[in-house]
Amino acid sequence: MRTTIIIPAAGSGQRFGGDLPKQYRLLGGIPVIVRAVSALLAVCEHAPVVVAVDARWASFAERLFADFGLDEHAYVITGGTTRQESVSNGLEHPAAGDAEMIIVHDAVRPFVSPALLQRVLDGAEREGAAVPVVPPKDTVKLLDQGCRVESTLPRSRVGMAQTPQAFERGILIDAHRQAARDRFEATDDASIVEYAGYPVVAVEGEESNIKITTPLDWLLAERLLAQQEL
Repeated sequence: MRTTIIIPAAGSGQRFGGDLPKQYRLLGGIPVIVRAVSALLAVCEHAPVVVAVDARWASFAERLFADFGLDEHAYVITGGTTRQESVSNGLEHPAAGDAEMIIVHDAVRPFVSPALLQRVLDGAEREGAAVPVVPPKDTVKLLDQGCRVESTLPRSRVGMAQTPQAFERGILIDAHRQAARDRFEATDDASIVEYAGYPVVAVEGEESNIKITTPLDWLLAERLLAQQEL
């Protein structure tokens, strides 16, 4: 099945701090985004990778991918002001034009395993859209606008969404068009597809598939990498 990977990577990493966005920081001598892309290409060897970046970092990103031998796969484009806009821009790139399946993955999730990606792809081929989830460790409260607890959600019914997420191309394009038309904003593509009325199947995620957002996440990433290299 013809597959294209889209990496929304235009974020500035304000919660992380520092001048260099965290997707470009070296983790064990390799940039986080390079680890994320390489992990996906380990399964989808010939897939083009559309990377949506802040225009100020485009030349840097192109050099980075060339330095690590990924320039034949990676197409660097200008991202949007939101993650959602960056993915939409990626869908308009010619590299996504003849794809049957679209994978969307966070630039700061460097530890996705081949088994996890394969579960996601299998789910999307079967159902049209798939998202990996992990169970919450804490009790989840639904709050009103005044921060009062409305209800407690049963943990057996709650899943914490991860990426990579995968979708039939036509489904994802239609969902993004509906969201743009209605000015609906979401923080992941599964939510956009849900909004458009398409079913999304949940598959088993992995605790190690962390998203590096804060300095504490970075410390955990270093520990995970050290364990992998033992």
